[in-house]
Amino acid sequence: MENTARKVREKASEFIYEGFKDELLHKLNEFRETNILCDTTIRAQGQDFPAHKCVLSAASPYFRAKFTSRLQENESNLVELQEAESKTIADVLNFIYTGEASIHSSNAQGLLMIADYLIIPSLKSKASNFLESSLNASNCLALESLASQYNCETLKQAAVAFQFENFVAVAKSEDFKTLHAENVKGLICKDEINVSDEEEVYQAVIAWVKHELPSRECLLPELLKCMRLFSMSKYSLRKILDEELVSKNLTCTRIVINALDFFLFPDRFQDMSLKPRLSLDKYEHVVVLTGGIGESGLKKNTQCFVPSTLSWVSLPMMPYPHSHHGAAVCGGVLYIMGGANSTPMCCFNPKQNKWSSRGTMLKLKGCSVTCFHEELYVIGGEGSWQDVQIYNPIHDKWRPRASMETRRAGHSSVVLQECIYAIAGHDGTVCQNSVECYNPVSDQWTKISSMCKVRRFAAAATVGDKIVVVGGFGDMTVKTIEPSCEMFEPRTNQWSLVSSPLRPRAAHGIVSIDNKVYLFGGEDEKLYAASVECFDVNDNEWEEAGSYMSVQASYFGTSLLKLPKEFILN
Repeated sequence: MENTARKVREKASEFIYEGFKDELLHKLNEFRETNILCDTTIRAQGQDFPAHKCVLSAASPYFRAKFTSRLQENESNLVELQEAESKTIADVLNFIYTGEASIHSSNAQGLLMIADYLIIPSLKSKASNFLESSLNASNCLALESLASQYNCETLKQAAVAFQFENFVAVAKSEDFKTLHAENVKGLICKDEINVSDEEEVYQAVIAWVKHELPSRECLLPELLKCMRLFSMSKYSLRKILDEELVSKNLTCTRIVINALDFFLFPDRFQDMSLKPRLSLDKYEHVVVLTGGIGESGLKKNTQCFVPSTLSWVSLPMMPYPHSHHGAAVCGGVLYIMGGANSTPMCCFNPKQNKWSSRGTMLKLKGCSVTCFHEELYVIGGEGSWQDVQIYNPIHDKWRPRASMETRRAGHSSVVLQECIYAIAGHDGTVCQNSVECYNPVSDQWTKISSMCKVRRFAAAATVGDKIVVVGGFGDMTVKTIEPSCEMFEPRTNQWSLVSSPLRPRAAHGIVSIDNKVYLFGGEDEKLYAASVECFDVNDNEWEEAGSYMSVQASYFGTSLLKLPKEFILN
C-alpha cells in the first residue's frame, strides 16, 4: 500500500514538473518574441532576432563559445550568421525555445546545415530523419552528397541503399545525367544495384554518355569494363556491337567481343571469378498471358508460365477484362492497351506483383503494341486501321507518327534491327499476307516481301536476326486455320516455310527465348487449344512443352517478363 502511494506521488511529481517545464519554455519564448530581458541579437539576411544568451548557450556549444569568450559578438551583443536565411534562423530559434520544429521539404536541408553549423544535434537529427523519409529517385543522389558533407551517416546510408534498390529509376533522373564519371563508375560497379537484367545498366550508361557526348564519349570503355557483360544474352551483346558509340571505338568493340566469347568458349572462363549482380538471382524470365476469351466469356486472368520448370503459376487478376488487345513490356512494366472493349490501360508492376490502371481509353480491336526505345507503339486495329500512336510511360503522353500504307487489324508487330515490322492481318474485308517495315528515325513505312500465306490473328516473334510467324486464320472466317510456320530472313528480304507446329492454331500467344519459340493456347479445330508447343529454330523441330494452360483462352496478350522469384514460389 505504501509502495503504491509512493509511486502515485512520484507520478504526480513528474506530471507537475513536466507542466512546469512546458510553462517555463512557453514563458521564455514569449519573452523572446516580445523582446523582454533579451541581451543579444541574431542577425540573418538583414533581419534581427532578439534572444537570451543563457538560453542560446544552453542549446548550442557554438553560441556558448561566442558568449563566453572575449570576441566581438560578446561585446557588441550581436551575432551575424551571414550564410543563413532569415526564415531558417526563425525556425532554429523556435526549436531552441520550444523544442518543436516544423520541418518540411522547403526548409529541411537548410535546417540540417545550420544545425550542423550551430552544433545542435537534436535538430540536425530531426531534419536528417525528415530527409530520409522523403528520399526518391530525383533527390537521393543530392541527399547522399549533402549527408557526406555534413556527416549524417544514417541519411547517407539510406540514400545509398535507395540508389541500389531503385537504380533504374535513379538512372533516369536529371541528377544522374550530371553525375561525375567517378560516381557513375562507383555506382555501376556495385553488386547490390537492383536490376532485372544487365541490359538496364547498359542503357543507363549509354544515356549518361549521350547527355554530354563530346566530353564523355572517351569514358565509355572504362564504364563498359565496370559492367557484367557476361550476364547479358548473346543477342543483346550482338545488338550492342551495332551501337555506333561501340562500333567506332576499337577498345569498346574488343570488350564486347570478349563478353561474347563467354558463350562461344566457356572453358576459357572457368578459372575466372565472374560475379553477376546480386539482384539477378532474384528474378526469372516468365511468360505472362493476360485476359482473352474463354468458354465463359471475357477473362481477367493473368496466367504465368515458367519456362525453366515448364510449370504454371497464378498472378493477380487484371482490373478489367481484355481481349483482342495488345501487350508489351516497357521499362520492366507490362502494359495492356486497346482491345474489343473500351477499358483503361492496365499496367502490371512485377516488382510489386500488382496491377494498376491509367485513364487512357483505347477501343482498338486487333491492334498491336510494341516496345521500342522505352516507348510503346500502338499500331492499327479496327477503328484506327492505319494509325500509329506512341505512348511515353515516363511522361504519360501520346504523340502520332506516320501512318501505315495498309489498313491492318488482327496483325502482328515485332522489332528487328532497329525497325518495326507490321505483319499480315486484315483490312476489314480481306485477309492479308503483306508486310511493311517502319523506320523510327525517318518516320517512314516501307513495304517488303509478302509472306507465303495470308494470315490474321497469327503470332510473330523475333528470334535472333530472323522473324518467325506461326498459324492464324487463313481467311475472314474462324473455321479456316492456317497450319504453317514462316521465317523471314532480312538479308535476303525473303520469307520461307519451315516446320509446322504439331497443332494448327490461331489467336494464340508466342514468345521467343534464345533460339526457341513457345506457342500458347489459341483456337484450333476443337475451339480452344490449351497446349504449349516449343520450336527449336536451329533444329527446325516442334515439340510439346510442359502442362496445358490452366485457363483455356484465345485472343489474349502474351509477354516475356522478368518476375521476382518470390512471387513464383508463392
